[in-house]
Amino acid sequence: MKKVLFLLLAFSFAYLANAQCDVTEYTNKCAERLKPDGFKYLKSYKLDFMNGSKKQIIYSYVFSNNTSYRITLANGNNKGLFVTLMDSEKKPVASSYLEKEKKYMPAIDIKCSRTGIYYLAYEVKEGKDYCGSSVIGFKR
Repeated sequence: MKKVLFLLLAFSFAYLANAQCDVTEYTNKCAERLKPDGFKYLKSYKLDFMNGSKKQIIYSYVFSNNTSYRITLANGNNKGLFVTLMDSEKKPVASSYLEKEKKYMPAIDIKCSRTGIYYLAYEVKEGKDYCGSSVIGFKR
């Protein structure tokens, strides 16, 4: 009986460990998308939507005037994950989801015209891959 309980407990922990969101691979993929155009790594964000129970994840970051930024995204299948960049009043500035084409872009580039706090709102619109990463890079 003890062996059965031990095995059941061991399998439970193995299942939970597998269900966790490990973003290392996605973060590396995002960081690689910065290099070809000379962007420097600034910050990364773990995107864990808790198997769909979280609908949106919002982070904030201070962007500087006259600086170009690239926001990259990655998840398991690169489908459904997108970011909307909003200004300090939470008005949309840019999005990696192209509404007309119904296309998800793996990155967006912006040139900041005003120093201030900006919000990055991440969502998964379709698909079932609720684990991902995002990296912000910059160049002057």
